[in-house]
Amino acid sequence: MPRDIKYTLFIGESMPKILGVNIDSGSLSASLIDAKFRSVKHIKSERTALPENKEERNRVIAELLTRWKKEQMPAGVVIGLPLQNFSWRTIEMPSMKNADMKKALFFELEKYLPLPVDEYIYDFFVIGRVKAAPNMVKIQLFSVKKELLNGLLSIVKESGLEILSVRCSPIDILCGVMDVSGEKNLQGIFVNATDDAYEVAGLHNSMPVYMKKISKAEPSDLEEELEKLATRHPAQLYIVGPVDQSAIARFNSRKFQLRTPDLIASSYVKKTYLNLNFLPHELIKQNKDYYPHMIGGLAAASLLVFLLTGAVVYYKDRSALKNTESKIASIKSKASGVIEAEKKLDTLRNERRVLLDFQNRSNVSVRVLSTLSRILPADTWLVNISIDDKGQVEMEGFAARTADLVVKLEKSKEFRNVSFSAPIISKGKEERFAIKMEVGGF
Repeated sequence: MPRDIKYTLFIGESMPKILGVNIDSGSLSASLIDAKFRSVKHIKSERTALPENKEERNRVIAELLTRWKKEQMPAGVVIGLPLQNFSWRTIEMPSMKNADMKKALFFELEKYLPLPVDEYIYDFFVIGRVKAAPNMVKIQLFSVKKELLNGLLSIVKESGLEILSVRCSPIDILCGVMDVSGEKNLQGIFVNATDDAYEVAGLHNSMPVYMKKISKAEPSDLEEELEKLATRHPAQLYIVGPVDQSAIARFNSRKFQLRTPDLIASSYVKKTYLNLNFLPHELIKQNKDYYPHMIGGLAAASLLVFLLTGAVVYYKDRSALKNTESKIASIKSKASGVIEAEKKLDTLRNERRVLLDFQNRSNVSVRVLSTLSRILPADTWLVNISIDDKGQVEMEGFAARTADLVVKLEKSKEFRNVSFSAPIISKGKEERFAIKMEVGGF
């Protein structure tokens, strides 16, 4: 029997019930999972044979999803498809951010696909760097026809469910094997048995650097492929599902019995490193990024506390200074050349000088912060600021346009020698800056 596995989540909130569905060539397997605070728990699963006729097949899938919707009320469905529905290849690309890589791959795909790129949905993950060119990376690129996806989306819509993700089943199964194997890095060969084929991958540091689909019609083909792969990926053989024993007898193998739909839904929830999603972009829910707002709020609160503390200290010191000056005046009137009185007077003068110096330094910090709070643009917030005794100011923060902030600082009479202490880093619609300057017109 498949193992009931609890998968650790990388999220801090409770999630609703999710239906995972694996649509194979001859069957559909479905599992309902419940994502709690720290784990994903299996609730219920079933497997149903699918007819060969396309119309009958789609009708059965729609009826099954409708029944799951009516009986279990899942928040949405995650669908996994076997490798035979995808085109895949390993290519080399310059190292860049994921968003930029996705745009660049749109033009690269034209070399490999028989139809226009607009007819496909594609996704990728990085499997390693190119040894001969450190600025290049190896990409495992997958694509699936929109025609197939549109058919699935129509069936899901008919059932009343919300589709959350469309995934490549063998990749999610491999992630499940990583979770339960107890091995830090998987080295060797991965084999997943589907209804009519074997999905084979060569593994290096847990990354599928080579993939192939082998039909079950010729069992000897699997053995030949494993023998060839073993020369490049010698180590362990990781097997999921029933495999012909004669094909694997000579290999050192580990077998896993896992629920594929559980792994599909769990991989969507966990957002694993090998996270492929072939849902059209317009259907993907965009999670609002609250991180910059949270940072801005914390920075504003810190700045307010700093200003209040500085003001309290300033007025406290000012009161102490007045008391000291009052005592000095009293001693002067009574001392009349008395030695003891002179000693006390000298001591109070020293205390007064120390307090004046401290007051001046504190006052500069308070006025700098007051000036900044007045001239900073509304879309700018600080995360760090330092002011030393010599009037050197360094600050870091976020702004929609750092150039606007620099112009305002340079125009102000209070600061001079405004310059960058680190390059500007863009993140979404905001820029992270680091600026240094000197106190001028106080």
